[in-house]
Amino acid sequence: MATTHQENTALLTEHFRYTPLTLLDDIINTVNELVFRAVNAIESGFSNSTPHSLGFRHPPNSSYPSDAAAHDALLEQKQTEIDTGIIQLESLLNAIVDKDFDKFEIYTLRNILAVGHDEESLARWVRLEHYRHLNLDTNTTTITPEELQLQRRKTQESAKLNAMLKAEEARNAAMLAQLKSLTASSDQSNPSSPFAFLTSSAHTSTTAQPLSQNTRHAIAQLPALRELLAQLKSSLASLPAARQARLDENSAAAKRRGYIDAQARRALERRGVDVRGLGGGEGAGAGRRVAAEEVQGLESVVQALGGAEGE
Repeated sequence: MATTHQENTALLTEHFRYTPLTLLDDIINTVNELVFRAVNAIESGFSNSTPHSLGFRHPPNSSYPSDAAAHDALLEQKQTEIDTGIIQLESLLNAIVDKDFDKFEIYTLRNILAVGHDEESLARWVRLEHYRHLNLDTNTTTITPEELQLQRRKTQESAKLNAMLKAEEARNAAMLAQLKSLTASSDQSNPSSPFAFLTSSAHTSTTAQPLSQNTRHAIAQLPALRELLAQLKSSLASLPAARQARLDENSAAAKRRGYIDAQARRALERRGVDVRGLGGGEGAGAGRRVAAEEVQGLESVVQALGGAEGE
């Protein structure tokens, strides 16, 4: 009998991924937690009530030195009654829960979480889903250690794949929730969705078209767009190099070259070099800056030499 019970328990545990007693313990613990919360709520309600509302009165022919002393006596009497009653109530509820749920546990294990009542266990005739393609007849075949290790590796990899798929499913669910929040209509909880127009119906505009029609129109325009791009590429290839350079003047390399040229001109000017002719064109040159007095002196020398030759 013990062997039959163990076989049934092993089969149910492998099928449910937990033992039957685990389920029953969780149910009983949940009920005990609810009883504890109910008792605490009752105690809190009585503690927050006044003694007069609960029916506490001073006994006749009783005298107290002051009204405060009389009130304290009522509070003490109320608290004593509450403590005694809460203990009795909790003990009564726990006894009822233990008695009734013991019956529930026995009935569940015998009639619900059970395989059969025959002397010969039915568990050995039950084959679970993950055993469908396995040959469990040990009389005809012998599993080698290598085959056993291979099956263990397959099982481990299957478990890893299962975990990865579950994580991917969770990420996809979160992404779908974000997309739904972005495309939520204005009449839902998020009125400021940036892409609500994609799913909203066009009731307010007579020229608006459904999203599917707009999508089909955009797809139909793709061949024409490809032709325009091909023409643009051919036109860019036929442009002169200088014009192409002007098209690229806003690039990062062009800005860097301009900055280097400007700094070089400033350095040359600080050293007295005339850079007014520098520019890459014809007649560009570099030299020392010539003052006005030197130019006048050179002109007078030229005039003197010209007069001498005339004589």
